[in-house]
Amino acid sequence: MSNQFSRTRAGLRGAVSLLAATMAMTAHAQTDSAAPPSEALAAPKTAPADTEIVVTAQKRQQSLRDVPLAISAIGGEGLKAVGHQDVTALVNHVPSFQVQQFSPTTVSFNIRGVSQNDFADSQEAPIAFYNDEVYGAALSAISGQNFDLERIEVLRGPQGTLFGRNATGGLVQYITAKPTRDLHAGATVTFGSYGEVGTDAFVSGPLSDRVRARLSVSSDDYGGYVKNRIGADIGSRHFLAGRLQIESDVGDAGLFRLKLQYLQNRSETSAPYSWLAAKTDADGLGVPAPGQTDNLGYSNPGNDPFTQSVNNVPLFRRTFWSATARYEQPLSDHVDFTSISDYQRVTKHYGEDSDMTPFNVFNYYQDQKQWQVSQELRLTGKYDRWNWVAGLYGLYVDADAHATIDGQIPGFLEGRLRAGGPQHTQSFAPFGQLDYKLTPKITLTLGARYSWDRKSDWYSHSVVGNYGYATGVVALNGVDVTFNPDNNPLAVQYYRNWSGKAGVEFRPAADVLFYASVNRGTKSGGFDIPNFLIQDANARYIVESIPYRQEVLTSYESGFKVSVLDRRVDLSGAVFHYDYDNYQAFIIQGLTAVITNLPAKVSGAEFEVSARPIDGLRLGAFVTYLDTKISNVALPSGRIAERVMPQAPKWSVGWNAGYSFAVARGQVSLDTDWRYDGGSYFSTFNAPIDYERSRVVGNARISYTQGRVTVAGFVNNLTDRRYRVYDLDNSGSLGSAQATYARPRWIGGSIGWKY
Repeated sequence: MSNQFSRTRAGLRGAVSLLAATMAMTAHAQTDSAAPPSEALAAPKTAPADTEIVVTAQKRQQSLRDVPLAISAIGGEGLKAVGHQDVTALVNHVPSFQVQQFSPTTVSFNIRGVSQNDFADSQEAPIAFYNDEVYGAALSAISGQNFDLERIEVLRGPQGTLFGRNATGGLVQYITAKPTRDLHAGATVTFGSYGEVGTDAFVSGPLSDRVRARLSVSSDDYGGYVKNRIGADIGSRHFLAGRLQIESDVGDAGLFRLKLQYLQNRSETSAPYSWLAAKTDADGLGVPAPGQTDNLGYSNPGNDPFTQSVNNVPLFRRTFWSATARYEQPLSDHVDFTSISDYQRVTKHYGEDSDMTPFNVFNYYQDQKQWQVSQELRLTGKYDRWNWVAGLYGLYVDADAHATIDGQIPGFLEGRLRAGGPQHTQSFAPFGQLDYKLTPKITLTLGARYSWDRKSDWYSHSVVGNYGYATGVVALNGVDVTFNPDNNPLAVQYYRNWSGKAGVEFRPAADVLFYASVNRGTKSGGFDIPNFLIQDANARYIVESIPYRQEVLTSYESGFKVSVLDRRVDLSGAVFHYDYDNYQAFIIQGLTAVITNLPAKVSGAEFEVSARPIDGLRLGAFVTYLDTKISNVALPSGRIAERVMPQAPKWSVGWNAGYSFAVARGQVSLDTDWRYDGGSYFSTFNAPIDYERSRVVGNARISYTQGRVTVAGFVNNLTDRRYRVYDLDNSGSLGSAQATYARPRWIGGSIGWKY
């Protein structure tokens, strides 16, 4: 680990100690003082108990049971069971939810089959990511933000009215733990396989009678779990994060909160790829070719995916920081005002050995510098039968992303290629939603948002060396094409569209809810960053293919939520149908990666149950069904076919259980969670090499708490199941596929303390 990384971690630990001392003195001075009258309005409520999780899916606090949409929330015991893991651990707890995180460089969420797996840094996803109601455009900034949380919310289906920005298929939101009026502190140290040492710590409490603060830190270090015969092992992590929140009462009932957040990944050997032999079929799609060599004559000795021979050891470095200012002010007994201002910045360098061999054949690098600023102004009101929300949202994104390829691929590239450039996004949207209680049992909902986007692209493509054109190989020495507003009007695109919702909810009895809705969600278009541009028969670059159109998803959904047996059992379910117009499908053909617009449809159903039959026992299960179709897919052979959506298994089933009971002076908790996923593909083409068979994966955890101390042990991937979480078909160019396998069985333990 570098000296800089060590100094940064030591500085954060020192800040925790200093803040804790300040809060302890303040808390002691206030021991006999009464809390100010505004305490009840100072911060969002913490979930009262695991049976009553409070969420903000409709921009106001509601019980999870009362929200008329498909939503899952993980808090309290659920977050403890997930433990010191990355966001992929959520899939065992959430229906119709998949996560593609083949390295920390990018995170792609998939909800009900809706996703986009483009790994270009300037792309935005159709499943939006929010942290405390703030949208994050950079996919490279998501990993690592899941520390010191109050809960995680996963909303399924279009959320365009209230959240808007690119929430075509849903969204994932982290709700951070907030400053407290009393002194609280805690720390946990985790030890695990491959030398893992992880830490989590926080301190929260008063700085004065009207000002509170919370400082949280997290770190995770472990060695590579893919053995590299000729270099450093692959898959290591060296991560550090910190978050500071300062909260102050304003007047009698107002609240101001400033949040600063910092993430750092330092010299990680991420991208744990495994080499697979692949040949092309009649459609130009990869098929497994076990025992054969790739196009270079190489074959990986043995068939262990966790033992490779890679000469260009992957490298990942990232720095992310953000600043958020939130101001809440009641304007009257019926109207509240909220302002959320945010700034984010991420820089990243990433490198991988795409050929996964001991030779310098295809080395791929990404460099990203991106910042964004956003502002939301919102009014919420409640009067008699009316609940309403109205607001304005603005966003500016300045993204500069480049890819570099050092290649020795005859006919494609023998030299260095560099592609990419700045992209600028301006976005503005007014929005509103109205809930009207028509009768004591029936509520009607109408909502709408109008979005205006302007995007510009300053793309350039350069080659030093031999480059394969459609008419033959040509020696180049610099920029061979540019695409920007100065030379092509297509480099500036305007996207205007509207999102909307019409819904009805029916409550025939207490703890019984039925709902139905029609939602229209939109995602603006954008620009590809092609490394190898599409050419016509005369070797002319088809730059007109760089822009892609906006997509529109119309959702028809109905569902129910029922609580029985004195709220010890919660049942929920939904059926839905999606009609896609211009679905943004990510396609890789040869070495050319593009987004193309295609028609698509999704139909499905979900059922979920959670129960507490006796004190201390927690049970949960879900089952989901998906039927997806993408039409008019042009395969590499030219044949037009129908395909299913990537990462969309027809059947998924999950189940979890936890039991807590007293032992001696303490409490033992046992937790386990499991998930079955049917077979699915990693690509739009549905190449045979991209098909992953069905699987069952589970985790287990045991903990013992006595007083302020908790000791725990865990096993993730309990059965050591070997399965892929990502695959890239390079059969046409390299005769191989890049496969990333889930981490092998991971055993560890932790010791924690709370005050």
